[in-house]
Amino acid sequence: MKTMPRTSLVAILALASLPSLTAAAAPCGTENLLAGKTPSASQAVKGDLALVTNGAAGPEGADWNSPVGVTLENANSSITYDLGEAREISALVAQADANDTYKVMGSVDGSPASFKLIVELANVVNTGHGLRTRATQVTPTTVRYLRIGDANGDAYFSLSEFQAFCKAPTPFPPGMKIVDAPPAAATDAPAPPKPGSDTGRWALLLTAVALALAWLAYKTITRPSGGAGAADATKEADKAAEPPPSDKPPTT
Repeated sequence: MKTMPRTSLVAILALASLPSLTAAAAPCGTENLLAGKTPSASQAVKGDLALVTNGAAGPEGADWNSPVGVTLENANSSITYDLGEAREISALVAQADANDTYKVMGSVDGSPASFKLIVELANVVNTGHGLRTRATQVTPTTVRYLRIGDANGDAYFSLSEFQAFCKAPTPFPPGMKIVDAPPAAATDAPAPPKPGSDTGRWALLLTAVALALAWLAYKTITRPSGGAGAADATKEADKAAEPPPSDKPPTT
């Protein structure tokens, strides 16, 4: 019986040990790869995490902490998603608080040190306050895990929708269901301080200082000045208080 040449056997075994080379690549479509997904991990996030991938967002300019999304409690807050397999990413959409930046990181294996920056979503407060949508196309990169967070701004961060695509859909960004939410405070009116802000206490302190300065200025202005003028005025007042002279001789 003939035996298979040793070189052929080695080649077959090598191919069998590399299924990724023979398996069909995941198709690259325009569907949202995060639609309906539950995070595989999150850190310091307050609210219902299902809201971030439910395909719904607030109106542009909705209040930053509207119930349509979640709040990120500090600059280290993050939400991580497992795509289930390595996928190519070339387009991202997020609706988040306007006056902050947010980093989108990616990893193939999910280990902490393996996450690399894909893009930093910009501060867009120049377009208006409140929740605002960022849509960006990036150099195609293959990842299995996507993370959004590591925000930088006014220390009050929020996120109402996060989407990722292998290929950007048309139109881009795609339409989303809009959920009613209160608008952000008018930019020409003083907005109430965000929770935990020291703005109120500083305003009271500055008001107290201003009142004290005003009182000192008032006392300075109304205080009589010294000098000869003041002495003459005192003499005139004393003379006016004396009784008028009488023509009758003094009584003896």
